Amino acid sequence: MKKIVYTFTILLIINPVILPAADEQALFLNAFGETATAYLNDSFLLLGTTADGFVSEVMPKDTALEISKNVQKRIRVIRAKLKAISASRMAEVDKQLIGLLDNAYACLDREAWALYQYIEEKKPDAAKRFEEQRTGCLERIKKIADFYSTLPPAPELPEPLSTR
Repeated sequence: MKKIVYTFTILLIINPVILPAADEQALFLNAFGETATAYLNDSFLLLGTTADGFVSEVMPKDTALEISKNVQKRIRVIRAKLKAISASRMAEVDKQLIGLLDNAYACLDREAWALYQYIEEKKPDAAKRFEEQRTGCLERIKKIADFYSTLPPAPELPEPLSTR
């Protein structure tokens, strides 16, 4: 009987330590996925806005080149983080999302490069490559939106005090 009580006591002490670690990992993975998705959308829009600004001559060449180069650097940082976490243990649904995000970020990397090339050359074939790349990236972003639409709604979190 002492062994059973001892075993239950140990399990009760250890169990709360184990569960929050798994819950925290899931929470952080979810937060990373949501943040990476938001930045994916922002990067896509920023590259498009930069292209529009450059074509309409509202944005100077140097500024457009700098923006496209900086967006590409940040895209590569996030891709490296996606690759790093893809090696960890996670649910299949999380693996699917990480895969979709990595695929879309790879496309955005090429889109940023295509924009950079267009800004440098300002030739019709470079513009066409950028537009084709942009269209392909939009399709990948839509796949992520479709993926999110299949998930059950997340519980609403209370607003932070600073926004009330």
